[in-house]
Amino acid sequence: MTEVEVTAERDAEVLFSNGHTVPGEFADTLRESRTVGCEDGSRIAVQRTSGSYNRGRDHIVASSTFLCGEGCEAVSPESVRIVLRKGGRASFSLVGTICTTAAFADPWNESERQAIYAAREGAAQLVAAHERKWAELWQGDIEIEGDPTAQLDVRFALFNLYGSIREGSRRSIPPMGLSARGFYNGHIFWDSEIWMYPALLVLRPCLARQMLDYRTDGLDAARRRAYAHGYRGAMFPWEGDDRGEEATPTFALTGPLEHHITADIAIASWNYYCVTQDREWLRREGFPLMREAARFWCDRVTANADGSYSIRNVIGANEYAVGVTDNAFTNGAACRALEYASAAAELCGERPDPQWSAVAAGLRIPHFADGTTREHAGYDGEMIKQADANLLGYPLGIVTGREAQLRDLEYYERRIDPRNGPAMSYSVFAIQYARLGMAEKACEMFRRSYLPNLRPPFGVFAETATSGNPYFMTGAGGMLQAVLFGFGGLEITADGLVQRPSVLPPQWKNLRIKINGKIYQATNQ
Repeated sequence: MTEVEVTAERDAEVLFSNGHTVPGEFADTLRESRTVGCEDGSRIAVQRTSGSYNRGRDHIVASSTFLCGEGCEAVSPESVRIVLRKGGRASFSLVGTICTTAAFADPWNESERQAIYAAREGAAQLVAAHERKWAELWQGDIEIEGDPTAQLDVRFALFNLYGSIREGSRRSIPPMGLSARGFYNGHIFWDSEIWMYPALLVLRPCLARQMLDYRTDGLDAARRRAYAHGYRGAMFPWEGDDRGEEATPTFALTGPLEHHITADIAIASWNYYCVTQDREWLRREGFPLMREAARFWCDRVTANADGSYSIRNVIGANEYAVGVTDNAFTNGAACRALEYASAAAELCGERPDPQWSAVAAGLRIPHFADGTTREHAGYDGEMIKQADANLLGYPLGIVTGREAQLRDLEYYERRIDPRNGPAMSYSVFAIQYARLGMAEKACEMFRRSYLPNLRPPFGVFAETATSGNPYFMTGAGGMLQAVLFGFGGLEITADGLVQRPSVLPPQWKNLRIKINGKIYQATNQ
């Protein structure tokens, strides 16, 4: 619903019109404007437009109606008229509803019913319900004292995440949220589980659950995909559509080769159990998903002569390296997915497959001669798209020693593409520096994780420092993780959420993380 208020600077008569724009690729487009006569004698003017998409497989319908306030008159389903004397005021609201065959058998009439409902409720009631729902969401909040600019930026990132998902939806969040159709086509990537999900998991677990429900609903499709490629278990799509099937454009090799997504989803499932301690959910939904992911990885690896295991012909987080062997993040994520599957099996009273732990222990993580994690077996210092090997420090927790983390951070920081690399790398650096107690460096990385990507006039988050595609939920999730898991010291453990010692940016006086009435606090001494 859009609310409009008009103040007349002179005597005026103004006509406001509303039109429905249909994307060019939509077929079978129909338009209708009519006035619905209700049983009590009231009349509601509605405009409806429909079209088919997905090559005619699905149908979508939009309906709209004006809600006239004082000084406003509905002229037709498409327009309202306001007549004012100088200094006078008038107002109206415009309600739009969208329904598809993904949710309703009859979206044509359901969209109109929802518009009629909105008209009967009235603008004041709709706003009151809206505000109640937002008040519930803000029970998970982040408060920064001493840096009002950072406070605003963090709240705006959280607002956009909250506004892109809804409890009960069984839907995840695409990289650009609800803000763009042309960028990534609304598909679901690893962006959801690795970047957006952790912030929602600690602040609003009920919303994070929707992202996992989407994967649970897509488990059968992932099994079919694994079978088609000759593997057991489940092979999740790199770009998931609304049915959980692969939707990556065929020109993009990420679709056939970027397999770490299956491990990312298993890790997210384990983390949900860790935060909620919901053993029944783990038994019913989490472990079956993790088990199928573990079976996939046991088939996906190649056994080496020395007893180790390699994963060949993949694309890792650094998508500039195509078809590589032993990508650090892919192997590390697979290792964690296998370990967590074993742990989940025991919690569910089942015997874990001994192959899971054997493969996890044998997966190769390549290194340079000085001990720096090597991004993949053939990597020799080339520019990378984004953090890859550094993800073994956080979130995987495989590279843990101070010296080892610093060595990896210093090596890869100067190798990230400064123009076309997405925002998240620096948020991962910020978390690790904060946990190492390096406040100045952590603050520098935090600022680099989002400030170059904000676009005027509203501070919209773009994907890269040079792009203009809004709103990049993935980067917002990374920035929020820097606050929660870096400066806030939060850590997800098998026993639940704990808070570790950390440091704040020098100008921050206090950080409060509010989670359903509980407050985690960090203070600058």
